[in-house]
Amino acid sequence: MLRSLSKYAWGLLSLALVYVGGCKRGSCEGVACLNGGTCRGGRCECPPGFSGGRCEVKWTDSWTGTYTVDDRCQVVGLIPQYEASVSASTVYPDVIYFEGFGDIHCQGQRLRVEGRLTSPTTVSIARQSSCDRRYSVEGSGTLDPTNRRLTITYYYWDFQTGLQDTCTAVWVRY
Repeated sequence: MLRSLSKYAWGLLSLALVYVGGCKRGSCEGVACLNGGTCRGGRCECPPGFSGGRCEVKWTDSWTGTYTVDDRCQVVGLIPQYEASVSASTVYPDVIYFEGFGDIHCQGQRLRVEGRLTSPTTVSIARQSSCDRRYSVEGSGTLDPTNRRLTITYYYWDFQTGLQDTCTAVWVRY
């Protein structure tokens, strides 16, 4: 009986060691998550706008810069090539601004459109009005960071002229 109890005790001890060893592997001890990330099960869960093993990669870094843009619209047709830029919000880590969007100028300034990054390579442009509510824009886009190419499909309304159009813009960063 002592012998079988000993086997039973060794079995429990082995199970306990496996359990404790398993916990250590998923431990957050020594894991430092950056930019507001939270460690769970030994891995960092990153807030919107950040990725990487320690949340060290800021999504907006891949998007910002100066671009050459080609727009093709269903009604207007081809808009002559123009230059535009993307800048990052200084407040929100997942917000970018498109400056010169659609090569539209209003009151002496280029149209500025806000986008919210939903992943490192996708942006959503919620419906927004500009230029004293003359223009309204909404859409979405994807970034190919390898080729430095951004493709945006957007819907555009000019309330002064009544023009509504759907356009696809290809932005190439230089």
